[in-house]
Formats: sequence, structure tokens, C-alpha cells
Amino acid sequence: MRIPKLQSSQYSWFIRPILWLLARKQNKTLKPAQILGRKPRLFAAIFLLYKTINRKSSPIQPYIHALMSVRIAQLNQCQFTIEHDSKVLRRLKERLNKDKLLDWQHCSDFKPQECAVLAYTDAITNTSLHVTDRHIDQLRCYYNDDEIVELTTIIAFQNMTTKFNAAFDVCKKTV
Repeated sequence: MRIPKLQSSQYSWFIRPILWLLARKQNKTLKPAQILGRKPRLFAAIFLLYKTINRKSSPIQPYIHALMSVRIAQLNQCQFTIEHDSKVLRRLKERLNKDKLLDWQHCSDFKPQECAVLAYTDAITNTSLHVTDRHIDQLRCYYNDDEIVELTTIIAFQNMTTKFNAAFDVCKKTV
């Protein structure tokens, strides 16, 4: 980790209980949260965005969200997120192994909706690609415009977090 975590007592008074709750929920301390906790206002803003994106009332199915998250982590080489979100993916869809996502274009396990989402995810995440009208047209077979905005926000947020993790070298499997 390129930026060391603080001692527990050095975190802001309102960051300490959140870190404690996150560690309790995950059965481990999340290094990205510890790093971000050094900046309480940023932590609060990103935590609020995370909670909004991951709300139960989101129109995006948890499985689709996890599918995008693992794919983005693969593209950004963030092993931390791959391992963390693959557990969610396996819990939601037993039939899918994260390794199938590496070559999703040639895997018959994916439904057309999943392929549309993955193509869009790749186009946003991979800087050698770009989003086309065809991507949006394919998504419109399954999502309305507001839902496409939500999908895009999830993809952008996941890109931010995996790149944050990579910058501070927390992408290794061990946490």
C-alpha cells in the first residue's frame, strides 16, 4: 500500500464508526476505506455516492451491477475488487464464474441483455474503445433512458474506485 493507514484514533470522529462497521460487515478492514478515511469530506461524499448507487431500490439488478463491477475490475486489473465482487456475483448467479467474463464475447453463457451491458461497460472502461449509438440502442432493448444513466453512473463509479485502488496499490488479492 503506497499510503499508510492511520492509527484508529487518528481518524475523524465520524469516520471511525464507519470503518468499524465496514470491517465488521466484511470480516476484514477494507484498505481503500482506510486510505480514503484520511480525508473525511471526500470519504463522506464517496460513501454517500456508494450508498446511493447500491441502494435496494435501484432499477439495476444486483446481478447486473456485480457483473459490471467484476468486468471493470478485470479491465483495470484490480484483484481486490475482482475477488470482493466475484463473491457477490457467485452468490447471485451460481452458473457464472468470473473467468468467463475474461472472454465474454465468445462465451455462450451470457444472455443478450448481459452482452449489451458488458459491451457498454467495455466501451466506457477500455480507453481504446468508445461508446457508440449502437451500444445505447442495444441497451434500450432492456433499459429506459433513466436506467441507462444509472448504469453509466455505476460504471463510472466502479472505474473510479478500481483506479483509486490501483493508484495506492491495494489491488492485490490479500487485504
